[in-house]
Amino acid sequence: MDKFIKIFSAVFTLMGALFFFPGLYLLWRFGIAVIAFPLVGFVFMIVGLSFLLGARAAAAKLRKLRETGERIDADIIGVQWNTTLRVNGQCPLVICCQAVNPANGKVYVFRSKNVWYDPTPFIEHLTTLPVYVDAANWKRYAVDTDGILPEQG
Repeated sequence: MDKFIKIFSAVFTLMGALFFFPGLYLLWRFGIAVIAFPLVGFVFMIVGLSFLLGARAAAAKLRKLRETGERIDADIIGVQWNTTLRVNGQCPLVICCQAVNPANGKVYVFRSKNVWYDPTPFIEHLTTLPVYVDAANWKRYAVDTDGILPEQG
């Protein structure tokens, strides 16, 4: 799980709890006039918990694919910008790989997780990357970059 998601979800959940629980007391004590406190707290807690649970579900899916998925070696075709995500005006990079499914002859393109630095120096000596695919549905996959790309500091 990314460090950012952990911090983000912890901050939102804590802020939500700090508004929600005292807000419930204030609501009980002073009535409907202070309804904003518990409502804002509830929204913040839900946002924080949803990010935390979503990140854990994604990590569990990746772990399951690594344990039960079929390992293939996909050819590296390049590094591209992931323009669907922008943080502080910057887009992350992804490593793109491709492989042919021998069962149906279709070519599949696999994209790694987002990387916030240029991974090219770390993969320039490689021609393939391990990819774990669901044998029944190759659209469910995980590109394994562990041990190849260093963790960002």
